[in-house]
Amino acid sequence: MASIDECCILIPVSTLEDFPKHAGEQDARSLLAAWTVLWHPELVAASQQTPTWYRADSPPEFGAGRRVIVVPTLSVSQLPADFEANCRANEAIQWITGADRRELLDSLGLSKSPRSLQTEERTIQAEDFFALGYAMLQIQVMTRRLRYTSNLDEIHFQNKLVTAADAFVAGNAGECVAALHDCYDALAEERDHYFSSDPHLVDLTLLSKSTLPAFFSALQNDHDDGGDDASGSAAASTSVLATPRNVLIDAPMASAIAASHSEGLDRLVSQLNRGNWGWAGGGLAGDVSLDAMTYSDTENAIAQAYEATATQIGLRPPVYARYSGTTPTDMTKVIASLGVDGMISVDFENGSGFGDEAKVVRNTGGVEIHALTAKPIDASGESAFLALGPRLGEAIDSGEIATGLLVHWPGYESDSYQDVRRVASWSLVLGRFWTLAEYFRSGEQPYHHDPSGAASSGADNALVSQVTGGQSNALSSMVTQTQKSIANQNQANLQAMIALASGKVCNGSADACDQTMLASIGLKPSQHGGNLCLINPTPCPVRHTVAIDGTAVKEEHIYAVTGSGKQSMVTVDVPAFGFSVARNEAGGGSRGRSIGQRLRDAVSGGGKLCAVDGMLQNAFIEIAIDPQTGGVKGAYSGQSRGNRFSMRLVGVSGTKKKKSIENDSQMVCDQMKTIVAKAERGVIRTIGHFTNPTGEKIGAFELDYQVTRGNRMLDVHGKIDVLAKLEGNPWQHYFAARCAVANEAVSYRMILRDKMHRTSSRRIVAPLGVLLDESDRHTLVASAGLAYHRRVEDRFLDTLLQVQGETQRQFTMHYGFDLPSPVLAARSVVSEPLQAAVETVSPDASRGWLIHAAPNTVLVADVECSQDREGKFFAVVRLIQSQSQTCNTTVRFCRNVTAAVRLDNRRPYDADALAIRLQEQSESPRVEFSDDRIKLSLSGHEVVDVLVQFDA
Repeated sequence: MASIDECCILIPVSTLEDFPKHAGEQDARSLLAAWTVLWHPELVAASQQTPTWYRADSPPEFGAGRRVIVVPTLSVSQLPADFEANCRANEAIQWITGADRRELLDSLGLSKSPRSLQTEERTIQAEDFFALGYAMLQIQVMTRRLRYTSNLDEIHFQNKLVTAADAFVAGNAGECVAALHDCYDALAEERDHYFSSDPHLVDLTLLSKSTLPAFFSALQNDHDDGGDDASGSAAASTSVLATPRNVLIDAPMASAIAASHSEGLDRLVSQLNRGNWGWAGGGLAGDVSLDAMTYSDTENAIAQAYEATATQIGLRPPVYARYSGTTPTDMTKVIASLGVDGMISVDFENGSGFGDEAKVVRNTGGVEIHALTAKPIDASGESAFLALGPRLGEAIDSGEIATGLLVHWPGYESDSYQDVRRVASWSLVLGRFWTLAEYFRSGEQPYHHDPSGAASSGADNALVSQVTGGQSNALSSMVTQTQKSIANQNQANLQAMIALASGKVCNGSADACDQTMLASIGLKPSQHGGNLCLINPTPCPVRHTVAIDGTAVKEEHIYAVTGSGKQSMVTVDVPAFGFSVARNEAGGGSRGRSIGQRLRDAVSGGGKLCAVDGMLQNAFIEIAIDPQTGGVKGAYSGQSRGNRFSMRLVGVSGTKKKKSIENDSQMVCDQMKTIVAKAERGVIRTIGHFTNPTGEKIGAFELDYQVTRGNRMLDVHGKIDVLAKLEGNPWQHYFAARCAVANEAVSYRMILRDKMHRTSSRRIVAPLGVLLDESDRHTLVASAGLAYHRRVEDRFLDTLLQVQGETQRQFTMHYGFDLPSPVLAARSVVSEPLQAAVETVSPDASRGWLIHAAPNTVLVADVECSQDREGKFFAVVRLIQSQSQTCNTTVRFCRNVTAAVRLDNRRPYDADALAIRLQEQSESPRVEFSDDRIKLSLSGHEVVDVLVQFDA
């Protein structure tokens, strides 16, 4: 190539400090390509100097001499008038434009015969010079943007650059490599002058079924080449630095890999073992909503997905990650129990889950794990690489752990991404590439804690994706999943109750459990309805009203009794993990109440009615139903005077300002009537329609409001018929149950995975409900699986009932006032006690419990019983502190305790393993026990598994 006086680029800045941080993808690609293409060794050798730059809006007047001028698309609009025409008219000037590096090389005539040199350790190409140019740009921009003065010896750098280019053109590989090393070292010294710590770079490949062929092809290329340019750990001892890659393989993708490509799986395992590739994964599929499950079901789902991934791949993932969906902070203990080195909390599909810090400490219940929370960099595009150096430098300057998480699909990799990889193979000037396992094991350790909450990041966006993606019944499917999860837990706990009562592990079918439970507590089933046993296999004490034949006996656990024809309506208190019997005075064979008893009830009135003149009432609450709207006009309860609560149905359409509800629909009551007015229950029904602000009818409703005796809850059973079509974002177009409280200074606490968490989010995902906490009272919105709630203004909370694609028209809501244990109450509305008619029992045997926990903020979530070969009887009891405060907990059992220890993690233990575990820790037990109880301390939101051994 003939000699050139100068190679320059015109860029749209006044100084390098103003170099664009953000630009469209096309402009960024053209700009970075224009900068780096001038570093082609043939151009450097021809000009014998470092490429330079000028301002696009005021370029110099170029005199005589041969020049190459490259103009990126972003600079064209800033050029002075006629400047381009004058340059093109000058035969000594080569005016170059193009959209990317390939076009620019074509214009320069440098793409037709790509040249490479081979040494023992690496292949030298023009791309190594492009990477040097990119590194030079990033270091210079970083230095100026952070207000430092450059210490780069530009003359030395230029001499070494020219030496490398001349050697490349002459075919002298050894001299070229040595000179390039000097250039990269000079840039590294420039960066080290300000920042001695090296940035961390993590190259992460995402997978889908459609990209598997390209991924396996990349693995094959690495295998054929003996590893990527410096990819493997074996390269660490040479002058070529390691630049390993990583791949994310969650449980669904592990199954797809194992099923579709056994040869590719073998190559993957080989690369993982060699260290050329690292990996993360084991996470759940994106359609699994962790927020709809109990804590125990969430733990099981995470563990099963991880173990399935390990089985399919043949290796255990060293780092836990999901492609779609995040893993909330309260599952830290579960992730740590998998034995992983760390976790990635980013939701790559929905673009959420990242934070201000790149690497943080997650600490829950005394268990700690490090999490990668860096915002992903799209390595398939160029825009994110405009200011990669300054971004990493600013992170180091602020004391953070600078991490560049480069994310891409197989085969979708930008030129700048390749430049960064090549730079890292020569020098640590822009950072070091890590496998994910080594990043957590040996990388810089974090000291900042994860500030994110327990809610899954982006859970509200999941609803948007489901609805706009055409999925039907996004709301009711969550209800079904939540109620099924709790029902399965109740069934398992019922079997544990039988085992505790009988001293034998119960393996019977679910249908036979009721009868087995009766036998274990010494009760006999009956064909008559005179004595009724209520069995409560939940951790929540309940007050329930049932009908029995004849006259009921008033006992300590009977809250109230009224007559109803030949029957008695009995309101029974049933303890958690216990039973209560509503007994008949005449025994189980009574045929009914006498004529005299029924006459006395008629004269006395049978007690205060729960429904009177549009008002629902009991000893704790009064609820006024509005005859104009059909909603709740007011609620009166507690020591504070005045109305504390109201509720109505609303239709919301379109985006609105934060504090505007003017465009919401109005509720119009067409009919209101009392359905049930008895001492034990009152029901008022309202029927009406909705109108929009213009008066047009857009829907109809039917609501049954119910208050039962001795209960602090208002039950609402309703049906909505939508006449207006709901389309679009479900958070902006919906029908909802809107409740309001009196105090604007209300705090919102969501109930999630059996714990209560404070939240400031406007969109709340909480299947069990939300607590509206005022200074002197609190109101529980127990939604029984209706998971999506939206705060409106300061005092209003919408619970979504209808969105696009929802076909379930019926719903149930519960509103509780000043409940002593909101979490337990929210769970209690999902299920009712089991009922069984029994033979006559003595007063001493009419009530009992098998497990009792105090205080009432502690939830006994799971109990699993087992026996070893010697007949020793064990139980693993899971305790959850539902509040954020530390508490001293006492748990009593129906059997005496002989040993108790904490379990560090919950694994599938057999009884013999449990016996060994007790022996290992019997000398210094961490749980106090005596007689029938254990005592321990629980920190806020802590989940503890306790292994308990009982008397035979």
